[in-house]
Amino acid sequence: MSSIKDVAELAGVSVKTVSRILNGFEGVSERTRAKVQEAMDRLEYYPSAAAQSLRGKETGLVSLITDHLTTTPDAFEIVAGIQSVCEKRGKLLLIGETGGSQESFQKLVEDFRRQRAQAIIFATMYHRKVEIKQSFERCPLILLNCFDTDSRYPCIIPDDEQGGFDATEHLLAQGHKRIAFLTLFEHMPATSLRVRGHLRALEKHGIEVDPNLITEGVFDDSQDEFAGLEALLKELLKGPKAPTAILCGNDKMAMRVYMHAIQLGYRIPDELSIVGYDNYRMIAENLVPKLTTVSLPYFQMGELAAELAIDGPAEKEKGKRNKRKNNHTIKIGGDLIVRGSTGFQ
Repeated sequence: MSSIKDVAELAGVSVKTVSRILNGFEGVSERTRAKVQEAMDRLEYYPSAAAQSLRGKETGLVSLITDHLTTTPDAFEIVAGIQSVCEKRGKLLLIGETGGSQESFQKLVEDFRRQRAQAIIFATMYHRKVEIKQSFERCPLILLNCFDTDSRYPCIIPDDEQGGFDATEHLLAQGHKRIAFLTLFEHMPATSLRVRGHLRALEKHGIEVDPNLITEGVFDDSQDEFAGLEALLKELLKGPKAPTAILCGNDKMAMRVYMHAIQLGYRIPDELSIVGYDNYRMIAENLVPKLTTVSLPYFQMGELAAELAIDGPAEKEKGKRNKRKNNHTIKIGGDLIVRGSTGFQ
């Protein structure tokens, strides 16, 4: 590995001159700068980020730690949003994945701190609560798609309550009054929030709540989380009080509802309207008819997390940091994307 001394020897200048150039000092001719740059290129020499940080210069590094995010297609836009801001702002994004291991999280935090990262973003595959045992007084931590148990750190989460409200409002506007909601697991924060939005929309329109129409559409089966969905739908859709529309916890569930509903003889949306959640485009745009769904604003969430990571420390140094509390929560709403799976009743 080349050193600053090797660069100086190849360029025919002193180590002090190379150091002055690397640190942005004036008083060095353009000819000398060009010689040093040429030597650095030939030797593939890059100044140490940690050393630059010790000299008071920002390293330009933003770190992202995820649980399973990089291998999850429908959540990868979080990474894309962060990367887009880093590219615009001239920052390098470092990514590490824990695989759900607390030990791996600790190691990645330590590694990124050694690199003198400006901030660390921790992003999860789905909206959930996390436990942060480390202290982040000097290297800021931004939570993305999650929140900590003690509310010590700023977090960016999707507005799941508004999403549940918007989906229900859409169906009510089409004349549906019997709307079933097949939720994700009850312990997931998104579930209670979306149900709250659903109930708020029903109340707004004076629709009486039937608790039998709100039930989990997922099952504790390691091989198939929708294993009991067919039997559930058969029971739900029989009788004169059957729902005319179904809200699904995600687009994968909606795809299975499509399949079972068609097998039961229903025409979508003529006899049964279906709404998904996530806007997982590989599913939503390839179902027939295409799926009406609520998007998760992952790209925008990633963008905002990167902006907080980059601007937060700088604002603190300048004494201009805003007065927001550490437990500041930012909710970003998704969009209702109307396609062909919903129709007027």
